[in-house]
Amino acid sequence: MGTPHRPPAGLRRLRLLRAGLHPLSPRDPRDDGEGVMGWSRRDTLRSIALAAVYAVVGGLVQVLQRSGLSSYPAVKRPYEKLAGILRPPGALPEPGFLAACIRCYRCQDACEPGAIQFYTEADGELYHTPYVDPSRKGCTLCNLCGPACPTGALLPFDDPADVDMGNVELDEDMCLSFKAKRLRHEQELLVQTGREPTESEALAERRGPCGECFTFCPLRNRAITLLPGSFLAPVIHTEHCVGCGMCEEICRTVVRGEPAIRVVRTRRRAFQGALS
Repeated sequence: MGTPHRPPAGLRRLRLLRAGLHPLSPRDPRDDGEGVMGWSRRDTLRSIALAAVYAVVGGLVQVLQRSGLSSYPAVKRPYEKLAGILRPPGALPEPGFLAACIRCYRCQDACEPGAIQFYTEADGELYHTPYVDPSRKGCTLCNLCGPACPTGALLPFDDPADVDMGNVELDEDMCLSFKAKRLRHEQELLVQTGREPTESEALAERRGPCGECFTFCPLRNRAITLLPGSFLAPVIHTEHCVGCGMCEEICRTVVRGEPAIRVVRTRRRAFQGALS
């Protein structure tokens, strides 16, 4: 979707001031000496209150959007490219998130893996809001973006298993481990009938097994397990998957092309009527 142009420094400072933060003296949450990862009880209560307010505001904005009274730029991308959204972990429901996010880019600054990207003006009401694109970089669930968010649009989490970004689906026909398993079975049948495997089949088998999606999954043995045997064939447990996209990122790297495992973006746009 391209790299968006950041808002002017003056506008970013104004948004931070409106959020109650000094733009040149960012609050160090560790000063309170409470909570985990610098997130105090007071911060949590404040975020819950803000989340409730922004949920109401988000609903009002949605009404304005549908009535044509809002000032969001027109969407210039095809709908199918924007139908699914993959927000960073801990994001509020979409209408409240859009109302709460002040486009300050602090979540991106805090994201050490570099997974957080930003929409551009071409994306309508999504412009200058954060998203994750696993085709470029998956989310490691490091839990740094939530504490960095000054408005509670992103909230920190206690357990990565509580995150709900999306889900994944696996195409076994494209998976190297499943391919290796099938080829081994076919070769065994050839041997049983007195025939030798072809060189191309042997070469294809050597590309697998893989198992990298399991290795890189932050919730391995819960979201992804492996079938018994030596082929490292993955099994996806959608009830435990949070949609971080690490499996898709590494699969693209291994196959150097379209991955066998993809993130399913379950979050939808808040304002369907904004599409043009």
